[in-house]
Amino acid sequence: MPGLKDVIIEQLRSGQLFIEKLTEDLSDAEYFVPPIEGANHVGWILGHIACSEDWALSLVTGSKLRIPQSAHDMFRGRSKCVPDAPKYPSRKEMDELFGSNRADTVEVLKAFDDNKWGDPLPEDVPQDFFPTLGSLWGTLGTHQFWHIGQITVCRAAMKKKPVLI
Repeated sequence: MPGLKDVIIEQLRSGQLFIEKLTEDLSDAEYFVPPIEGANHVGWILGHIACSEDWALSLVTGSKLRIPQSAHDMFRGRSKCVPDAPKYPSRKEMDELFGSNRADTVEVLKAFDDNKWGDPLPEDVPQDFFPTLGSLWGTLGTHQFWHIGQITVCRAAMKKKPVLI
């Protein structure tokens, strides 16, 4: 019977697969085209997911952020996404950032001490969202799916063929 780690790893794996399928036919320029003014483009979404996971891993492991603070500032929740590709890393860099950080997330989860699922997070972390380390891991497993819908809207705005039907 699979355990919690197995379920979250499968969520991370399947979410990454969906994102890769949704983005494989996009051009470099299309990564930075929002579907409407004020919406997020694919590049921002991938950077946001990677930086969110990096932030969470720093909480879980007590280590420093692996991704530069400038990227965290660019991709944090409620940051302003702009349709200006030169302001962002390239599409290739975004794909590498997402993929390498996802691999780090899975490795940290595999090594996570099962006795710590119920441990509290520091008080400066929003307790209503993340009261325990387990709730943080659970959110990491689902977070990317919140944004997959945004990617499908980006694709629809570009009149791309549907991928997930």
